[in-house]
Amino acid sequence: METEPKLDKIIVMLTTIEARLDRMEDSIKDIRENNKSVQTDCSKMRDHISFVEKSYSAVRTPLSYIKHHVEYMMGKTTTTDLPTIEYQDEYQDEK
Repeated sequence: METEPKLDKIIVMLTTIEARLDRMEDSIKDIRENNKSVQTDCSKMRDHISFVEKSYSAVRTPLSYIKHHVEYMMGKTTTTDLPTIEYQDEYQDEK
């Protein structure tokens, strides 16, 4: 009759393990849903960064022209160019 308490313990342990496994599965589902949201937000941020890079590339030359003329009128003899940003659309393949 000693085997019944052992079986009861095993059943309790299996029930506990099953409950933990169910909670883990729920957590994994939550993580997957959050991951989808993060991926969507990252995609929007990539689009925004691409827009800013394209816009800057388009206005860099006129801004640089104005900057140089204003510096000349202020009597500055040394000027620095505006930085060049290489537009890299490296994430377009992921869409």
